[in-house]
Amino acid sequence: MRYLKNSLVNTFDFLKGSISYFRDVLLMHGFMLFVLIPSLASLTKFILKRGNINYLSSDTIPIILVKHPMVLVSLLLVLLLILIATYFEFTFLLLSVFFIKKRKKITLKQLLKGSFAQLKKIRFSTILFFLFYFLLILPFSGLSFNSDLLSKIKIPAFILDFIFANRVIVIASVLIGYLILIYLSIRLIFGLPEMILRDMPFQKAIKASWERTKLHFFKILGQFIFIGGGVLLLSTLAYSVIFGLQSAVEHFFPEYAFFSAVIAMSFLQFILLLNTVLSTVGIFYITVDYMDDEGFLPNLPDWFASHEEIHAKAWSVPKITGFAVVTVFFGLGVGVYNSNYLSNPSVSKPLTISHRGVDAQNGVQNTLYALKKTSKEFPDYIEMDIQETKDKQFVVMHDFNLKNLTGVNKRPNELTLAELEELTVKENHLEAKICSFDDYLLEAKKMNQKLLIEIKTTPQDSKELIDRFIQKYRETILTEKHIIHTLSFDTATTLKQKEPDFYVGYILPFNIIGPPISDVDFFTMEYTTLNRNFINAAHNDKKKVYAWTPNDEDTMTRMMFYGVDGIITDELKLLNQTVKTDLEEPTYSDKLLHFVIGIG
Repeated sequence: MRYLKNSLVNTFDFLKGSISYFRDVLLMHGFMLFVLIPSLASLTKFILKRGNINYLSSDTIPIILVKHPMVLVSLLLVLLLILIATYFEFTFLLLSVFFIKKRKKITLKQLLKGSFAQLKKIRFSTILFFLFYFLLILPFSGLSFNSDLLSKIKIPAFILDFIFANRVIVIASVLIGYLILIYLSIRLIFGLPEMILRDMPFQKAIKASWERTKLHFFKILGQFIFIGGGVLLLSTLAYSVIFGLQSAVEHFFPEYAFFSAVIAMSFLQFILLLNTVLSTVGIFYITVDYMDDEGFLPNLPDWFASHEEIHAKAWSVPKITGFAVVTVFFGLGVGVYNSNYLSNPSVSKPLTISHRGVDAQNGVQNTLYALKKTSKEFPDYIEMDIQETKDKQFVVMHDFNLKNLTGVNKRPNELTLAELEELTVKENHLEAKICSFDDYLLEAKKMNQKLLIEIKTTPQDSKELIDRFIQKYRETILTEKHIIHTLSFDTATTLKQKEPDFYVGYILPFNIIGPPISDVDFFTMEYTTLNRNFINAAHNDKKKVYAWTPNDEDTMTRMMFYGVDGIITDELKLLNQTVKTDLEEPTYSDKLLHFVIGIG
């Protein structure tokens, strides 16, 4: 009972003191988002451009390693700069919470001075441990160290799908690994704070953290659960009230719906801002609070001399006037942005594309049976995969190993087309024969079905693959208006250069620094890291963007709201229904919901 009471008290204190964190968190976020991140992105693009490299991909990395040593060194320096900047951000926020806990006012100048002082003591081992530390605290999700520099580190949905696709051993391994990470993150949680606040050497800090957390694992874990749950609960309640009130206004007083939506969006922005602050400093608060409760929180550092302490000053008339002017301009800016956002049309009709030629497990992927059945749902395109065979033909197959679908432990390029066509693929309690690309094209022509052809490449492919593909299929592809995409950046760009009339796309599993510089016509992006900024940047460069693979209505709607040009899905019927129902202009409540989901 005492533990529960202490946890509730700590949670209340954390939430009550949230206003104290605003200045430092917002300053750091603003600097990262509007200064450092754009600068690093521009620097990275400049380095690649100087090396005549259009994009970082699996194709270009070997080229950089072998032929562009200066580009390699420059990119490694950028990576090191990112790690150092993230460490600085961590130090800055930790010191901010430390001084709030000590009830000592500190100027921004003093805080920066202390943070830069820590950079002077940084060692390579410190950077390595920081990276390890950051990866360890990721399991805490909403209360992890939310750095803008590393915010794009996400696990793509297709990897999660692979993990949880009825693979008991893989799932068990991931869960065990996750539990181990949680345990280690608790035991090592004081390593960096001891190094920063007490100037402890690396090994001593690790040992101290391990000792101090002995027999206190569940106590610290409980703080994360209580504080994280408290933030989530309050946010959920606030969102529910705002959305409920807005829906009521739209229903009972529709003439005031727009005005109320602008106000509601302003409140939502404040809650999102508060969430950003709380989720950013949560881990620092728990760490510092525990150190204080257990009596090992350090004294004030030497660089914070007593004569530097600041005292509150009365606000002068010019200061009050300046604050009022800034507040008014900020309020007007927010109001104008919210009004534009809510008044502009926001949903575009995407192309509907069936992933691997199936719809809701209606057949075996990439087979003629599935093509015939799925085509009856009238997709704009059916996406399918081809690979080169041992005898330099093309077979319709996604997997690089045949074992999962056929039981044969070989790669498609280890068998001839005739040998492949003898194999039976089994999936979704159905079975069918492997088919050639020629047969698939012929069947698609009979059904007047356009295809999105994914060329899957391997290290064993022949050097003439692209030339042979163009020579053999150019007329059919152009006549039937099929389009092509591939995960290989080199293949995509070469294909477009050799046959400019082809409509070619490049598949990106991640959104890191925005769209690549390329002559391709479109990008296919895994939806996990896809956002409106990427789509706008691509559209400004006259490129289309297809989302791969949203399989639920909410995600499909969000992708349409972002403005994607196409959606590749395993649930074609659901996509058709979603497009049909959601093409109408959404309500203001819908727009507010999409804003909250898609923020950042």
